[in-house]
Amino acid sequence: MNKLALIATTAAVSTGGAFAVDAAFTSAHGGGFRHHGFHRGFIHGEFVVPARDNTFKTITIDRGTITGVDGSTIHLREGTRDAVYKTIDITLGSDDVVVINGHRASAGDLQAGDKARVTQRPKGAFVFAFRPR
Repeated sequence: MNKLALIATTAAVSTGGAFAVDAAFTSAHGGGFRHHGFHRGFIHGEFVVPARDNTFKTITIDRGTITGVDGSTIHLREGTRDAVYKTIDITLGSDDVVVINGHRASAGDLQAGDKARVTQRPKGAFVFAFRPR
């Protein structure tokens, strides 16, 4: 595993930790686990990491609700239930990983209304989506 992949994995794990802390804090204060941690917390994050060739690589994490999917492009609404921070379009490549409710999927399986966290790194993206039942 190269250093950038390790850093991206660490960032993704840290992001998962942030969800766990957020969910635990919310639960401790009477909020429960609404939407598995998707109701509060960070919406957009960006990490800049050094690469071996003395350049810098950017890892971006976006979280929100999918408003639509056009082929391999995801339309993601970031914000709260009552306010929109921004709406972004993320185009996925063939090597990108999509997981819905813990199961491997494809971009075509994503639907409007799915909650998603998208981690983009120079060598690909990871989409972790939750579909309420």
